[in-house]
Amino acid sequence: MKKAALALFTLLTLSACSTSVPIRNFDANPVPQMVSGKHDLESIKTNILKACMKLGWTCRSNAEGQILGKLDIRKHQLRVDITFNEQEYSIDYKDSINLDYNGKKIHRQYINWVTNLMRNIDAELAYK
Repeated sequence: MKKAALALFTLLTLSACSTSVPIRNFDANPVPQMVSGKHDLESIKTNILKACMKLGWTCRSNAEGQILGKLDIRKHQLRVDITFNEQEYSIDYKDSINLDYNGKKIHRQYINWVTNLMRNIDAELAYK
């Protein structure tokens, strides 16, 4: 009985230490509307870039409705494509360095970093 309990404890401990999660994109997030009216593409781009800068992301506009975002933390690098229109925006994984991406899974911090970016984008868009 003690061996079974020890084996179960070991298995649960090891599974809890997993450092990777399934990769996912964050598509079709609605653009928060302002009380005073609607956003245009330029104001959406400006507010996304502000949110990126506040969190230490390096971002640049590639084309109309598209931003390339890059986050460097220690030896890790994450790059995402941020696409947007007047109704919604999406954040899609582009590539990474030292985040153990294997085509299906990635380091668990990926979800946290992108979710935090989304919260800040929403806050910037809603505030204006």
